[in-house]
Amino acid sequence: MFERFRDLLPLRSRGAFHWVSAVDVEGDGRRVALAIAGPSASREGAKSALARCRDAHQVIEHRRVPKVILEDLDAERPWIAFDCAAVCDGIEFVRALGEHDARIPYRAADGFIASLREALSAAHAQRDARGRPLCLGRISLGNLLFDAKGDWYLVGFGANLAVEKDNGSIDGAVVFFQAQELYGGGEPTPIGDYVALLQFRRSVVPYAEIPPSLARILRGEIQPDDLPLLADLQWTEQRMISSMPHDRPTLDEALEVAERIRVALGSTRDEEGMRAFVEALLTDEGVLDPRDASASHAAPSAVESALQIGRECEWILIDGEKRRLGTPLRRILAALVAKHRSSPGAPLTVWELLAAGWPGEDPLPEAGANRVYVTVNRLRAAGLRDLVERFDNGYRLAPSVLLAQ
Repeated sequence: MFERFRDLLPLRSRGAFHWVSAVDVEGDGRRVALAIAGPSASREGAKSALARCRDAHQVIEHRRVPKVILEDLDAERPWIAFDCAAVCDGIEFVRALGEHDARIPYRAADGFIASLREALSAAHAQRDARGRPLCLGRISLGNLLFDAKGDWYLVGFGANLAVEKDNGSIDGAVVFFQAQELYGGGEPTPIGDYVALLQFRRSVVPYAEIPPSLARILRGEIQPDDLPLLADLQWTEQRMISSMPHDRPTLDEALEVAERIRVALGSTRDEEGMRAFVEALLTDEGVLDPRDASASHAAPSAVESALQIGRECEWILIDGEKRRLGTPLRRILAALVAKHRSSPGAPLTVWELLAAGWPGEDPLPEAGANRVYVTVNRLRAAGLRDLVERFDNGYRLAPSVLLAQ
């Protein structure tokens, strides 16, 4: 496997299935998203789940549902590769939103959720081995993959590799949404998938811009003109999300109400706006092809040998401007700073930096090394190019650096 793929970038390194972005050097050089059996998974269980996921994705026709284009189910750690140049999953994307205090424009968010609903509908049009509609059942941020161009993809049909273990039980580390009948052992259904999507949509509201009329209703400051919109919002909450399965309206009725809400808010579905927003956010994050990460930013300022940082390395001062750092960057810099203070000039190995930046994770060796490479590149691109040095088998702060807080 490692002979075939290069530039491995972990997307998620926990649970029964690990997700990795990699370049296929034996094929046409495209970047793909790999789902790989994790160390804790049963080989046969993982092989079966990966095969079911592959089969489901092959029959769904929608641009947001990627096909499986490569596989090795007989490998020591079975894997499949999706035709998706992912650079992060939904968990990392929302983390980036929080780190940047960014808000998705409402119309872009509307287009994003509507595109996921259409992807689900495309899946429902197909049938599984028992003749039932192909349903996702549970949806989580881990079911979403994003590429550097800002496009997003929905994965996990057939076997929900982002939420479940190799034996189909729930991965306790994953937050997910599902229709209430699944809690009682019920089967997934198309309308249940829509309910799960509504719950998922509600969970990301804090990261979206809210139209004034909707914000006013949410605050309880309801005006007479708000009553029709309020009635439709309550209908969605009571008849779809909170209703018992046998009492739910049809999907067509739900979509009719959703369109009325859209019109009342003066919204339109803006998928292109979402794509542009995602691309800009991931560019700011430095989440790009590892070999291009440093080239994506303006040249760093000339900082001699002084480095002013926050108490917990949450920011660095460059040209009089405080630049906030995301969690992995902050942890890596804190480890380098601690080593510099105790032993100036001494490096930390790649594996020490991996443990510092992502405590508790156990990615594949090459993927872990590449994750450190990308993160250090992002630190250097943020303004520390002359201060963070490659040394021996690791990295260090230049010995001449003076630290100030």
